[in-house]
Amino acid sequence: MTYDFEFFDTPLSRERGDSIKWTQFGPDVVPLWIADMDFRSCQEITEALTRRAQEGCFGYSRDSRAAIDAMVAYHREHYGWEIDPDWVVPQPGVVTSLNLFCKLLHEMRPERSDVFINEPVYHHFMSAAVLQHVRERKVSLSMHGAPLPDVSKLDGRGAGGWMLCNPQNPLGHLWDAKELRQILDFAEAHGLLVASDEIHGGLVLDEPYTYLPLMTQARSDAERNRLMAFVAPSKTWNVPGLGCAFAIVPDPVLREHFTRNYDQLIPPINLFGWIGAEAAYRFGEPWRLGMLAYLRRNRALLQKAVADWGLPLCDLRATYLAFLDCTSLLPALGTESPRDFFLRHGVAVHDGAIFGAPGWVRINIATQTALLRTALERMGNALAGLPR
Repeated sequence: MTYDFEFFDTPLSRERGDSIKWTQFGPDVVPLWIADMDFRSCQEITEALTRRAQEGCFGYSRDSRAAIDAMVAYHREHYGWEIDPDWVVPQPGVVTSLNLFCKLLHEMRPERSDVFINEPVYHHFMSAAVLQHVRERKVSLSMHGAPLPDVSKLDGRGAGGWMLCNPQNPLGHLWDAKELRQILDFAEAHGLLVASDEIHGGLVLDEPYTYLPLMTQARSDAERNRLMAFVAPSKTWNVPGLGCAFAIVPDPVLREHFTRNYDQLIPPINLFGWIGAEAAYRFGEPWRLGMLAYLRRNRALLQKAVADWGLPLCDLRATYLAFLDCTSLLPALGTESPRDFFLRHGVAVHDGAIFGAPGWVRINIATQTALLRTALERMGNALAGLPR
C-alpha cells in the first residue's frame, strides 16, 4: 500500500451518523476540534480487523501478549525504551490511567495527595484530579518559547505526584532532556510519583526533534520506580474508537493498584482493540510516516494563514493540534469567545478555556488539505470583518 498525499487527500464518507467530530455541529460546519483524524486508517489495521471479524467468534478474550510484545518492540526500536512486559497493565484508554493515578495518590498518600499539573493541558488532567478527590497544583507554562518555569522554586510540601503531558497537548511542545531532568530532580527531592501521558509520542513532525519517553531519562532503578507512563496507538494511527492503551508501571506495589482496578473497576480491552493495536505497532510505520508528511503540508498552510491574520501560533513540533492566540481579538468580540465566533462563521475549533487558556483556540489540522483550506478561508473572512 502506498501512503502518499493522494491517499490522505481522499476524503472519508461522512454519511454514517456515529462520528462525534462530524455530527456535533451539523453539516455546514467544518469540524477542526476533537482529536480525531479524517484519514482512512492504515490498510494493514483494517485487514487485521476484517480477518478477525470474519471468524465470527466474539467471546471473552484474554489480554493479548502478542499486542503487548509488539508495543514493547516498537518503543525499543524507535525510541530506545526498554520496557519489561511485566510492567504493562492494559487500559481501555489513557484517560482511565490518569484517573487511576489520581486515585492511587488519594488512597496511598492521603496526607500528601496534591498533584502538580502543567497548564494549559488536555482537560482530562484537571478533571481526573477533581473526580478522584486530589487537589491540583497548577504549574503555568509559557505560551511562547520555552514553556517550563523554574520548578525548583515550587513548594513541594503536601504534594505526592506530578502529571506530565509528553509531548504537550495543546502547546505541541516536545520536552527536551534538560526540561525532563528538572521535573525528575524536583520529584526526587520531594518524593513525588510522576505519571506521563505519552499518547502523542508518535506524532513528532520534524527532525531533528524527537520524543523522549520520560522513563528513558531515569538515572537509577529507584528513580524509574517512581515513574509511570501511559501509551496507546490511538492518536498516532487514528484508532481511538478501538479503545486500547497501556499503563507502564515498573514498581510492583504501584502496579498492583493499577492491576487491581483493571480487574475490578474498569472493563478489559475490547477484542478488536487488541487486534488493531498489534497491527498498528507491527505494520503501521509506513502509514505513520506518510501521515506526518501530510501534516507538515497542512501545518505550513496554517502557518501562512495565521501570519496573514497577525495572530501568534505556538510552535507546533508534535501532535496535529495547533494552539492559536486569539486574546488580541477579545476587545472586538465583546462577550463572545473566539471559539464561538469561529463557530458562528462555520468552523468548529476547541475553546482554549477548557485547557486553562481562555482566549485561545486549538485547531485540528489532521484533515484533507482542501477542507483545511476551506476552514481557513472562512476564519480569515470572519477576522477581516472585525474592527482591529
